[in-house]
Amino acid sequence: MQNLVSICVASHNQGHLLTDALISALKQDYENIEVIVLDDASTDNTKDLAIFSTPKVKYFRSEEPSGTGHAFNKAISYSKGEIIYLLCSDDLILDSRVISDVVKIFEEDKTVGHVSRFYHQFVGNDKRPCRAWRGKNILELANNPSGMAFRREAIGHCKLENKMFTEVSALVSCVLKNGWGYKILEYDTIGVRVHNSISQNKSYYLKRWVSSPIENWKKVGGYSLLQDYTSLIQIKNNFKLSAVIKECYNFVKYRPINIIIPGFWFFAFVAIFTPRCILRKLPHLYRITIGRWTTKEVKRP
Repeated sequence: MQNLVSICVASHNQGHLLTDALISALKQDYENIEVIVLDDASTDNTKDLAIFSTPKVKYFRSEEPSGTGHAFNKAISYSKGEIIYLLCSDDLILDSRVISDVVKIFEEDKTVGHVSRFYHQFVGNDKRPCRAWRGKNILELANNPSGMAFRREAIGHCKLENKMFTEVSALVSCVLKNGWGYKILEYDTIGVRVHNSISQNKSYYLKRWVSSPIENWKKVGGYSLLQDYTSLIQIKNNFKLSAVIKECYNFVKYRPINIIIPGFWFFAFVAIFTPRCILRKLPHLYRITIGRWTTKEVKRP
């Protein structure tokens, strides 16, 4: 009998996008699946979606917001599958054979506890890729939950965190530290939707600073972020100026060579001194111009 795969979906106020994500899950050619939706206290129309009447879709709701990481933990706790597959409510599984490929890896190698993947971003409803993550660094590939697969036995007491950049990286790190191996599907299994309005929302970047992304990243064993100076722009758009200054300090503290890297100083200067009214528009402008020109989808062989 086929292993049961639990596709776990966390959603908060994305009822207008959730149906598309669930359809991409239900289109999988692997038949023995359940789709667990954790509605994280949404105040929109999420609970009324017609797709919840589909037999394979199971709907659960939190009465209080718990955050992305903890919402996925709740979804996993409701699931029954031997294999756990994560999907954000605004993202899409790009190929109908993805779950079959994941299951095949787990069945052929019992030492594998985690299957990662390549993925790309797209803006709004335009499905053209505008940025991609494809590499061998297993923690860097875990910077987004969608498309991450785990053997239930390997998860054990490991959990996702509610920390910027490392929600699922912490789970991957824990699984690997427990002695499990991993594999990577080397094609774009996931399309991650970028909302072109989020970073331009005046209240979004003023949300409460909880913890340092760079410190979080280093704690789970990741080092690539210490060379990704563009994150300073994201931090400036998401948080207050004091957070940017702290992260500049952490870039040098945890990777001292950054102090002589011109790229670091360029992005630090831009992040600190460029007004948000300008800076908030730059990532979107980059994605719909240079990003779309230079990024091509890597399809399943």
